[in-house]
Amino acid sequence: MNDVIYDKLCAMETTPQSMEDTVRFISDRLRVFLHPNEQVLVCYPNSGPYSFGAILERAIRACDCMPVFWGPDYRWKTLLRQAFTMYATTIFGPPLVVLGLMKMAKATNTPLYAHNVLLGGYPYASWMVEGIKKGLDCNIWGCYSVGPGPVVAGFTCNREAGIHLREDLFDVVILDDDGNPLPDPQRGHLVLTYRKDPQLVYDTEESARLLHQPCSCGSDAPRIIETLYVGKDDPTKKILEERFLAWSSILDYRVEKTPCGIALELVVFPGEPLPEIPNCAKLTIRPWDPETDVPFCMDNLKKLAEKDWQNC
Repeated sequence: MNDVIYDKLCAMETTPQSMEDTVRFISDRLRVFLHPNEQVLVCYPNSGPYSFGAILERAIRACDCMPVFWGPDYRWKTLLRQAFTMYATTIFGPPLVVLGLMKMAKATNTPLYAHNVLLGGYPYASWMVEGIKKGLDCNIWGCYSVGPGPVVAGFTCNREAGIHLREDLFDVVILDDDGNPLPDPQRGHLVLTYRKDPQLVYDTEESARLLHQPCSCGSDAPRIIETLYVGKDDPTKKILEERFLAWSSILDYRVEKTPCGIALELVVFPGEPLPEIPNCAKLTIRPWDPETDVPFCMDNLKKLAEKDWQNC
């Protein structure tokens, strides 16, 4: 049922007027830190008008800035070279990609110049955000999309913790296990109601806390804080993600369930210490190959960018 509701949300949010509203929402917040004529490195594919990359492109151009896309060569080394040669002071990308970029820069002693980084998509773990912020010595901003599609539901302000809800689009409530509303700031299930059609009530499959109080940035929109994924998917991936990617020695990892058990592949920087590795049915640990290695997450990002959300 949740998938049906999500597809309906995506279909409604890809109408021309809804797309205009989303671009305006994002561009208004980008103007806080973008400077006119600035070049912005965008690490999302732009494979269609409803892709997140296309939405970002329109928002960046609305700020009189120039988006520069990574690709179609999506190797890690190409991203590092592009960030360095264009002297990128602002980078927009998925958290896993930006984290890997930071690690490559350190491993290869390549200076990067990012002052502002926008992380897009789902809420992301605090260890990942803090690692990027410390590693690049930059300001971190976040654009919160509901699920993997084009439904943008909030933005961070970089002044206080949390995501400011996009009030023109959603109402938000925190529920207990029995479906009863909880008062601020108790933790519970994060549920969004679509204002254009209140029958569309979307369970984000995340737990969070909610604050209804003015922020020091000047916004009085409800603020979603301390989000955690609590869905039905196997939690193994998130556990392993922190266990491995919190280490600067590991550039990327991939885990798959096979009939024989878990198959694990680690892409590492040679000569660096590694964490304790769990028992696996199949384990591959190999050095980063600059000539061939592409972020494992890019396949999924490209599939999402190419999806026609209007025909869901």
